[in-house]
Parts: sequence; structure tokens; C-alpha cells
Amino acid sequence: MDDIDEVLQRAKKLHKQEKREYMYANRLSDLGVSKDAMKESIKERIQLLCGAYISLASYVCDEDFKTLIAGSKRQKKKLYKRMLKEIDLLQKEIHIFDPFDIKHDP
Repeated sequence: MDDIDEVLQRAKKLHKQEKREYMYANRLSDLGVSKDAMKESIKERIQLLCGAYISLASYVCDEDFKTLIAGSKRQKKKLYKRMLKEIDLLQKEIHIFDPFDIKHDP
């Protein structure tokens, strides 16, 4: 079982139990792996997700993709500059992202 899935499954089980000894504490032995290893694993996944978010800038509409294949050098340069601007924008969005802000984009 994946370590993150394990934490989520344990949390789900604890949440469903009727009687809990402590409301906001859990036993380390319930994790199955060290807490430090779990934190490192979660950080690695966050980095992977941030990279995936930024890489969305490399996806362009079909017309722009055709331009990259058959367009002039000037058109290609213009398109790549636009992609670089979008990469910069997505990186800035990651830096200002507040994971505790629950509002969703419409």
C-alpha cells in the first residue's frame, strides 16, 4: 500500500471509530513507517505536482502546434516566448499558492 494511502486509510478508520482516546493525536505505531520518511515522501509528491502544474505551459492549442511544425521562424519564436511567459506565470502562481485557502475557481 502506498504510504500516503496508508495515512488516509488510517485517518478514515480513526474518524469512523466511536470512541477515541485522544481527539487530535494518533499513535506513531499506526503509521507503519517513520514520520520523517512519511514527511519526505509527501514533500517529494508536492514537488512532482508543482512541476506538473508548471509543465502545463508546454501544452498549446492545435493551431499553435501546427505553427510549431510548419510555421515561420518568426511565428515559432513568438509562440515560444508566449510559452515562456506562461511558465513564469505558473511558477509565480505556485509561489503565492495558499494550500489553506479553500475557495475554488468557478
